[in-house]
Amino acid sequence: MGRRCLERGSGRRRTGRVGGGLVAVLVGLLVTGCSAFDTDDDVRRARELAEESYPGELEVVDARILFPETTGSEVTLSVADDPDAAVRFRVDAAKDRCDGAPDCTDALRKAVDRARREAGQLRAMRDAFDGCGHPVLATDERLTAPWIEARLTEQTVDDVLARVGACVQRWVTARAERDPSAAPTWVTVDIAAPGTARDLPAAKSTLPAVLRFTHGPRLAALAHDPYYVASYPVGRDADRTVDTASAGLRIVSPFEERQAFSRRIDASVLSALRATYPDAVTSGGAGMGVWRLEPGTIRRIRGYVLFCERPPADGKQCLGDLAALVTSDPRGRDAEVVRVLTDIRDEHGVLRLPPR
Repeated sequence: MGRRCLERGSGRRRTGRVGGGLVAVLVGLLVTGCSAFDTDDDVRRARELAEESYPGELEVVDARILFPETTGSEVTLSVADDPDAAVRFRVDAAKDRCDGAPDCTDALRKAVDRARREAGQLRAMRDAFDGCGHPVLATDERLTAPWIEARLTEQTVDDVLARVGACVQRWVTARAERDPSAAPTWVTVDIAAPGTARDLPAAKSTLPAVLRFTHGPRLAALAHDPYYVASYPVGRDADRTVDTASAGLRIVSPFEERQAFSRRIDASVLSALRATYPDAVTSGGAGMGVWRLEPGTIRRIRGYVLFCERPPADGKQCLGDLAALVTSDPRGRDAEVVRVLTDIRDEHGVLRLPPR
């Protein structure tokens, strides 16, 4: 596509909207054929580096511009002897720099090493969960939080947490064998409803597995509906024992549902609080915090609602100088106040709440 370019104005401030100006610039670049969005030179440079250092082993499978920068691309390569590995590094052919440094050969070497490590991490995850009956649907880009399917009901919640905990133990053990220093202190597993996998978007089957399992649209689709997150503490003993009995479970919902939860929980809690604090007002936004399911059930959750004993002076918003530890149903109804905490901020006003 040729060289990159970017037209610059006189520097005088214009009164037009920023968004409209940006659109005009983008349209102008496209119309004039200016290659500010061109990855060709960077891809060509990446291929040269690959052939010099790893002849016949690496193949470019993807490239994207680093907008709003006017030069440089992120180039992704596959590895001939490892179909799971995705080599990703930034190449700027115009400046002869890679990953922000002048030594492109070293940058590629580090990227290849990193890709092989990540591929091994993904295989360890998939082997652990696939092998115990919960195939991995996807994972975060850090390869630390797998997505699986499981049916959680009032009758099955303890059994599911135990079975998933056994998968986590297999995974933690495999990770510790590969690198003892990499053993985590906590592991989280995202749990979608059964049947979710059928409708998930998928990356091209020809791409390395690391790219397929961290595919952005796939992760977005999984997070579109409410889902559960199970958290498991991992011991520091030699066997890195996963404490399944102490596993926690919470529900993650879309933003709009959390807003609705906040409104319902505030209304439900205020009626109870005003028996003791007649002028109490809540700070709002309780649904944006972390609410955990009570052990052994999916019908009751527990979390904090911040409130003030009375409305602040001068119409200011209540930020919360008291906290009510509350249980409710997952929709924020039928709230019960377990206790009220009074000393919840340090001398700098920073919130300090104890574990639930």
